[in-house]
Amino acid sequence: MAGTRHPQAPTLQLRAAVAVGDYATVVRLARRTRGLTQDQLGARVGYSAATISRLETGQQALHDIDTLRLLARELAIPPSWLGLSPLAPDDTTPDRRMPALPGVPPVRVEADVAAEEEAVQRRRFLAGLAGITTTALFAPGQPADAATLAGRLEQVLTGAAGSEGASAATVVELRRALATARTVFDACRYDELSLILPRIVTTARGTAEHTSGHDRDQTLAQLSDAYALTSELAVKLNQDGMAWVAADRALTAANRSGDVVAVGGAARSVAIAMRRQGRHDGAISLLTRVALGLGADTGEADPEVLGVYAALLCTAAYSCAQNGRRAQALDLIGEAEQAAGRLPDTVRRGRLPTPANVGVYRIGIHTALGEPGIALDHARTVNHSLLPTPERHARYCVDTARAWEQYGRPNQAVQALLIAERLAPQEINRPSVATLISGMLYGPGPTPVELRALAVRSGIA
Repeated sequence: MAGTRHPQAPTLQLRAAVAVGDYATVVRLARRTRGLTQDQLGARVGYSAATISRLETGQQALHDIDTLRLLARELAIPPSWLGLSPLAPDDTTPDRRMPALPGVPPVRVEADVAAEEEAVQRRRFLAGLAGITTTALFAPGQPADAATLAGRLEQVLTGAAGSEGASAATVVELRRALATARTVFDACRYDELSLILPRIVTTARGTAEHTSGHDRDQTLAQLSDAYALTSELAVKLNQDGMAWVAADRALTAANRSGDVVAVGGAARSVAIAMRRQGRHDGAISLLTRVALGLGADTGEADPEVLGVYAALLCTAAYSCAQNGRRAQALDLIGEAEQAAGRLPDTVRRGRLPTPANVGVYRIGIHTALGEPGIALDHARTVNHSLLPTPERHARYCVDTARAWEQYGRPNQAVQALLIAERLAPQEINRPSVATLISGMLYGPGPTPVELRALAVRSGIA
């Protein structure tokens, strides 16, 4: 890459890390080559030394493009070493924008950035699988149908797949594989995720059985996260029974690990499964109890703990809204907004409940309360630049579509769904979104011109 040179020739180990897309190791080795401590690098990019340590061990995923570019700059390495394309010296290319939601600021998706993120995700996908298995798990082709995806979820829970030939893995390898799985989830590639999860769960479970002490606790935390991600996928597929089973296993593993972040994430999965079965009171009680137990409501909390705290409150607020508890829902989402506002600017992206993500929850809360006008007002205030993944963008669009439909504006609802389809086609094929499309298609009143074609593409009509 012209104009970007590393101060020293890369070592063989560094070249190998670049080749397989092991960006955590690239950062660690490049930092050492530069003679920087974790504290010094953290000061340059706005992170704590502890966060840099988590990034270098794979405990915290490196998926944000802005962070990757900042690290490349401060480490004086080519962006390509972190899976990025080069930036032009004078990047004045006009924005390529998606069609705007009627009455809502446009969602910005630049084609080159989208392609760059896809390349990062693909490299992580391959590198993550290489760390755990040499068996091919992904066969390119058309996305799997709902029955096939449900069958793969069953394999995660029953151990019917991925058990043969599964070997123990290190904690770092498990973290990297799980980071890959999360990246695939964030890209709404649910068919690929259903292929990855059985092997990760089987490997983590087997590793936990053959380790002890601190390594065993860390492995159990990874197993908990894998089960929690399985539960998230089951919710996406409307497989509520399997979502509850996976969530319960996640909480069991988390409690055994003693990891408070894992316990918080697993408890949230259990509560979501409970809520979807109509057990709102129990879900709200669990969420608020675990949130308060984190001790993140006052003072300075670790960003990861603070993020889990805010996520628990967001889910509790939405559960209250679905149960008609307006005052409690608004109190909880207000507290979640304050918690998200306490997150450092450098981590206000991705899966954490950032202010923008909390804003998306606001849309769903007011729609559930039968207040679509207020929901749409919140939709207009969401900062799209802080919704960096296709899953979050698509969730924003779908929730906004629900609000427009409830507001009696099916044309605007369809436009929102079309944007979601372009961002993440598999998100539109979810059963709950199919129900929304079907309700508009066969409901009273005129049918928007583009609705029927959308229904056909979604397999509804």
